[in-house]
Amino acid sequence: MIVGESEAIRQLRALIGTVAPTRLPVLIQGPTGSGKELVAAELHARSGRRGAFVPFNVCAISDSMFEDALFGHVRGAFTGAVNDSPGFLREGDGGTVFLDEVSGLPVAMQAKLLRAIETGVFRPVGARHDVQSDFRLVAASNEHLGVLLDDGRFRADFAHRIGAVTVDVPALADRMDDVPLLARHFLTRLGRQDAPLDGDVARALGEYHWPGNVRELRHVVECAAAFSEGRLSAHAIRSAIDGRRFAAARPPRAGALGRQVLCETLAQHDWNADQAAQTLGVHRATLYRRMKRLGIIPPRFVQ
Repeated sequence: MIVGESEAIRQLRALIGTVAPTRLPVLIQGPTGSGKELVAAELHARSGRRGAFVPFNVCAISDSMFEDALFGHVRGAFTGAVNDSPGFLREGDGGTVFLDEVSGLPVAMQAKLLRAIETGVFRPVGARHDVQSDFRLVAASNEHLGVLLDDGRFRADFAHRIGAVTVDVPALADRMDDVPLLARHFLTRLGRQDAPLDGDVARALGEYHWPGNVRELRHVVECAAAFSEGRLSAHAIRSAIDGRRFAAARPPRAGALGRQVLCETLAQHDWNADQAAQTLGVHRATLYRRMKRLGIIPPRFVQ
C-alpha cells in the first residue's frame, strides 16, 4: 500500500497504473528510505503477471557471484555445485525481477545482463545450452541515471534499456502533508489504533525534515509508540527523533565494527546498506567489506 494523498503521491499512483500493465522495463529513482521497493511491488501487483515478485539486492552480492545469482548454474559447474540452481531470472519467469540498488551492478555484468533483458535468453553457469525466462525487469537506484552515466558506472546501452520508463519517488520532505497519514498507518500496523494523533503530535512530526524518509518516520513512530501508553505524545516523538540524531552523531569507530554491532545496525535499517553505513559513519564499500569478512549474509539470501 502506497500511503498518502499529496499531489506527488497521486501522480505516482497514476503513473504506476499506466506503466504496470506494459512489458517495459522500469527504473525507480528516489532517495534512500523513500519506498522504492514498495513501488516495485505495486508495479508487479498491478501488472497482471502471474509469476512471482523476485527482489534482488545488487549490493548484497560479491562481484564474483553475480552471474551465478542471476543466471543460476548446473550441477557440477564448480566446486560445491551439488545441485542445479535456477537463479533469480528464472525464479522471476512470468513475474517481475526487482534489482534493488542497481547502481552497484558491475559494468562487466551489465553487458551480460543486457542480452537477457532484451531477449529473455541467457546461459546458466556451466550449462551447454541457453534457457529462457519471461521476466519483467524493474530496477531501483538512489542515484539518478545521468549521474551514473557521467561517472562511467553505467554503460549507455544498459542505462537506456533499463530506463525505458523512469519513475521518481519523492522524498518525504517534499510531501509533508502525508506525514500524519503515514504515522497513523504505522500505528495501525502496530495494533495501536488507540493512539490517535493530536495537534501537538502532528506539529512535532512536522518540525523534522526526515532525511531518512518514510523508513525513518516508521522507526520514530514505532519507538515513540513503545514508550507511550495510550495516546501518543509529542514528547515521545521528539525523544525518538533526538535519539536517532544522537546515534548518527556518535558512530562507532570503523575498526570497532564487530559482528554484533553490524547485525544490529543492519537489522535496525531493514538491511538497507546505505542507511546502515550512514548511521555507522562509514562508506558503503567499507560496510560490505566488513560484512564479507565476518560472513554476514542478508536474511533474504539465506536458503
